[in-house]
Amino acid sequence: AGCGNMECGSAVATGFIGAFVYMGSSMLLQKLKIDDPVDAAPVHGFCGIWGVLACGLFDWGKGFDHYHGWSGFGCMMNTAG
Repeated sequence: AGCGNMECGSAVATGFIGAFVYMGSSMLLQKLKIDDPVDAAPVHGFCGIWGVLACGLFDWGKGFDHYHGWSGFGCMMNTAG
């Protein structure tokens, strides 16, 4: 979710924590006896939510108007005059 705004170390940390999110949510579904044979909910649901949260937590950008590789909404403004 955050490949556009995270640095390499933050992306590794996100993936490492995501592994624990996946394992915990998969075991939770098994304990609750919810049938999900391909683990779609833990992968796409729980890990997807973690990815969106991590995107905001680990963004070490240069303020609110500039992000890694993207200069905010400045690309949409007509600065040529």
